[in-house]
Amino acid sequence: MVESAATVAGGRVSDRTALAPATTTAILALAGVLLAAALAVGFWVAPTDASTLGFSQKIFYFHAPIAETALLAYGVAFVAAVLYLRRGDARYDRLGVAAVRLGLLFSLLVMVTGVIWGRAAWGVWWAWEPRLTTFLIACLLYSGYFVLRGAVEDESRRATYAALFAVIAFVDVPITFFATRFLPEGLHPVVLGPSGSGMDARDLLAFLAGLAGMTLLFVGLLRLELGIEALREELRELKYRLEG
Repeated sequence: MVESAATVAGGRVSDRTALAPATTTAILALAGVLLAAALAVGFWVAPTDASTLGFSQKIFYFHAPIAETALLAYGVAFVAAVLYLRRGDARYDRLGVAAVRLGLLFSLLVMVTGVIWGRAAWGVWWAWEPRLTTFLIACLLYSGYFVLRGAVEDESRRATYAALFAVIAFVDVPITFFATRFLPEGLHPVVLGPSGSGMDARDLLAFLAGLAGMTLLFVGLLRLELGIEALREELRELKYRLEG
């Protein structure tokens, strides 16, 4: 089960798989189709919100999927960290680095779209409510992940310390995800709960297309990142052999 979670990039965690251009291109193309569908349905088919949000509500179809994808990236980094600590395989260290890097990228997009949403929905650019606060903490923690990696020179110790840090930082991820359920007084609504979504069918279609598209975009970008990391590793090994 743990092994299967680490194969979110498609197939086993191997350099050859990560470098397969046809599969990666197909994943990114499908992601583009789904995101275009979410854009079309969300902006031209789904009804405009009748509240004070109006047209600005449509940012939800991308803001929420980006947030879920950011948390997924941190989840992949957690699994990679556990596997590295158990097996000491450098491939899992590279997977963790790539996942955290993409997680921070998606987190930045969450913050940008979130402040726009917050201004329209709550009249403020930022509110210290449960999900926003816990998500900000996650961003700060995973930013520290790269600070830690930059402070340790030895490759083996750097990977081990980073893996331990990723495991500890992940504690905040489920707290962020379940914040709206455990602390209902927050400003964020529960999108998908036991009683359903409460959304119009067209709204739900746009949201699900956006979520699927963002997830596949992450998978495609993760494969690209793994390919780049594999090439860097090969270059380091070649340099070492030439110098030796």
